[in-house]
Amino acid sequence: MDLRQMTAFVAVYEAGSINRAAQRLSLAQPSVSHVIRTLETELGVPLFDRVPRGIRPTPSGETFYRHCQRVLAEVDATRKAMTGSPDRVHGPINVGLAPTAAKGLMPNFLASYLEEHKEVQVQISEAFSGPLTEWTLSGEVDFAIVAVPPIDRRLAIRRIASEPIVFIAAPDHEPAQDLRGRLAEGPPLKLVLPSRRNGLRTILDRYIHANDVPVARSIEIDSLRGMLEFVRRSDWVTLLSVTAIANELERGEITVFAIDPPMELGFYLIHPARRTLSLAAVHFIERLEAGFAASRRDWQARLPPA
Repeated sequence: MDLRQMTAFVAVYEAGSINRAAQRLSLAQPSVSHVIRTLETELGVPLFDRVPRGIRPTPSGETFYRHCQRVLAEVDATRKAMTGSPDRVHGPINVGLAPTAAKGLMPNFLASYLEEHKEVQVQISEAFSGPLTEWTLSGEVDFAIVAVPPIDRRLAIRRIASEPIVFIAAPDHEPAQDLRGRLAEGPPLKLVLPSRRNGLRTILDRYIHANDVPVARSIEIDSLRGMLEFVRRSDWVTLLSVTAIANELERGEITVFAIDPPMELGFYLIHPARRTLSLAAVHFIERLEAGFAASRRDWQARLPPA
């Protein structure tokens, strides 16, 4: 058994198809099929069941995949450690960010990060959790920060932050002043929501249903900046995490209240389990974690004493 065989097996497992795996590896389909048959013969167990729409891993295939992930991650870490000085921060990083992190955090630290790490080339893509997960699995981004963690053993997942979701309205919105975050006690809301493509929507829908929050009308806007600008100019309201609205709150463009009962939104780092993160990526993630922590501290400092 060698790394070439393990890499081919992982590609087939993740693609769910020998043809798609062959395309990903830039190999002929018969070559990949031969690798899988050779592995099954060597291991003495079937790794895949053939089904009408492709292939499905057997229990032995699932176990072998977990071991391959660990081996390939160690090989990847070794390769990176042997490339130049182990403490050298360099190379390209492709980053995927949820809109909250892209708007509320990234502009605050990116310039200083680039100034400190002059040998790093950064590419940043913004999207919702679904596309970010797909890009991470396909290798289009090295890692991503998402609000709704996927359940996928191909990914390493770590929670890096949790922050309150808050009630947001225009500064002169009188009902908001009266409610002060007690949403179930007030008149029906004209509520701006993200669409169901956004993972936050599921969390908000559950909260609204569980707490009997009255809603007169709702609209969907899948633009964070567009949503906040519309709320600022109208009598509509919305619910977002504190990092998403930190700049508008600081400028006095919106009024914001903690909601009762409270609701939290988690943010998660995801990256392929078979690859280790570069030192440049690790330092970038540390800046994001520090930014989330600072946002939470700033929000807590605004709350009235208990």
